Amino acid sequence: MQRDKTYHHLFFDMDGTVTRSRSPIEENMRLLLKSLPYDIVIVSGASVEQIRTQVHDAAEYLMGQNGNHVVHGDEELWRDELTDEEVALIQEHIASLPRDWDVPDENDLVEVRGSQVSYSIFGHHAPVSEKEAFDPEQNKRRALLAAVPLESETIEVKIAGTTTLDYFKKGRNKGYNVTRLIEHEGWSKGDCLYFGDALYPGGNDETVLGVIETRAVENEHETYTILTEMV
Repeated sequence: MQRDKTYHHLFFDMDGTVTRSRSPIEENMRLLLKSLPYDIVIVSGASVEQIRTQVHDAAEYLMGQNGNHVVHGDEELWRDELTDEEVALIQEHIASLPRDWDVPDENDLVEVRGSQVSYSIFGHHAPVSEKEAFDPEQNKRRALLAAVPLESETIEVKIAGTTTLDYFKKGRNKGYNVTRLIEHEGWSKGDCLYFGDALYPGGNDETVLGVIETRAVENEHETYTILTEMV
């Protein structure tokens, strides 16, 4: 991030970047985002409805399911959904992944969201502190994908959030959809900055690298500190 540069459009991952996993945004972060003189865009693997539940009115643009479902206020800009055959292929791959640990709820692992299927290896609604401690270095998820790679011409999978693997149409990742929104709105890439906690290799923010300027953060507290310094 160039400290002497002026930005006009700020993109943020959600969980681990502006708030904790599946948790409401803290009021100080919400008020800060609303006060910033920039377009605020949230880009998440979560559904648009889930994003809205967590960040409330802190962002004008909500890019759900890695940007495959996008709304601007009350206007839906696009929504690209998986086919039944693609969902079935994803579910087959999930079923093939080994697991030798207990989970709080066997029925809380897979969410079919329309444009994406998300598999939490511990549980989407498990206690946040337990999720954060379960696979903090992504080692379990990396090992799963190394042991049983996804073989598909139409689907890809990325490590996301605290315990999740996100499956979506190949190439329709965050980087692709960030570019798509910038072009749709007629913005300049040079005026944009992206904050994410998963810019590491294999993370679901990685594909934004090289698309626009990025800033890696450890958590929402670091994001808050950087934003306060910017203004």
